[in-house]
Amino acid sequence: MWRRILLSLFLLNVWACAQAKDVITLRVMALPENRQIYYTKLLEQALRAEGVELHLNYLTGIPQPRIWDMVGKNEISLVWGVQTSARDREYAFIDNQLTNGLIGQRILLVKKGNENAFAGVRSLDDFRRTGTVGGMGAGWYDVEVWQRNSLRTYVKTGDWRQLFPMVASGERGIDYIVRGVTEISSEARNYQGLGIEANLLLTHDRDMRFYLSPDSARHKAIIENALIQADRNGLKKKLIAEYLLPELRDLNLEKRQKLKLVMPPH
Repeated sequence: MWRRILLSLFLLNVWACAQAKDVITLRVMALPENRQIYYTKLLEQALRAEGVELHLNYLTGIPQPRIWDMVGKNEISLVWGVQTSARDREYAFIDNQLTNGLIGQRILLVKKGNENAFAGVRSLDDFRRTGTVGGMGAGWYDVEVWQRNSLRTYVKTGDWRQLFPMVASGERGIDYIVRGVTEISSEARNYQGLGIEANLLLTHDRDMRFYLSPDSARHKAIIENALIQADRNGLKKKLIAEYLLPELRDLNLEKRQKLKLVMPPH
């Protein structure tokens, strides 16, 4: 009889431990063409490997200018963005380079027909002398970098995607939009009148990181540890190969003229 009681208590304890599995629920953005998928898969699989169950609630149709305000108000739990000092001061963040440096490689989205406009550029000085203007969104780290390198900029407040028709028209004084190598191929496919500049690869040393809302900051240590393990066990490298590298296939990165950008002093 006592054996049966002890066995029942043991099984009850095992069941209770299983039910006590850590669960995290987060509200995140859903992007056009499922462009969030690498980041959400990394988060889900890294946490699962550490015994944490992740529930994601997706928010759609969020205007770009509202995203960071919504994070601060706990309306979005977690967002991924290029690391900046201002964001690091304002939000809890996960200290992990999410794309292993890929997002710091920048290519230019230009008006269709102008893909070879920079074929003669061999240095940053050459690029400056073109006098061309790069379009970017307010709050982008690229704004600081381009200005630090004395490159002309047009900064779009509001929805930065309005830059697409502005560049495609060729009549707004904006010659290109600065994009990451993991983003530009799908955008060129989906926006008629735009093409991928064929010669240049501009690089800086910042990467994407996860930023957390005040309410979600309590998950920082768990997520950070899960991503450390994802680096060690190869999970992140595997997901980058599956979701990000295919977008680079036709960009001929190794044949491009690489221009190393000078970083802002902070």
